[in-house]
Amino acid sequence: MAYARSALYNVRAATATEVDEYNSYREGEPTYGGLWVLDLSNEDGNGLALLGSRELLDYLDLATAHVKFETDPRGELDQALRRLHTLRAERAAASDAADHGAVTRLDEDQVAILEDVATAAEMVNRDL
Repeated sequence: MAYARSALYNVRAATATEVDEYNSYREGEPTYGGLWVLDLSNEDGNGLALLGSRELLDYLDLATAHVKFETDPRGELDQALRRLHTLRAERAAASDAADHGAVTRLDEDQVAILEDVATAAEMVNRDL
C-alpha cells in the first residue's frame, strides 16, 4: 500500500509516441503540439499518466479545489456549530412552553452535538 504523502508527480511535454496515441483516439484533425503529460505515481511506481492540452491544468485546479473543499474540517465545525445554535433555540422554546420531556431530550442531544463540536475543533486545530 502507498500513501498520497509519498506520491510523485511530473509534468512534461508529450513525446511523439504519446501524441500519436492521443490522436488515434480523437476525432477530427490531429494535434501535434501543446500536449502535456502529468505522470502521477506512488512510491511503488504504480500510477497513471494524464495526457492533454493546457486544459489539463485547469482540470487539476478544479480537482484540487474540490478535494480541499471536501476535506476541509472547518466545514464540519461550521455545521456542528449551526446544529448547536438550532438546538439551543429549540430548547429555549421547549423551556418556555414548560415541555420538560422535550427539554430533557434536547439536553441529551446537546451533549452529543458538543462532542461533535469538540471533535471538529480538534481537527481544525490540528490542521492549522
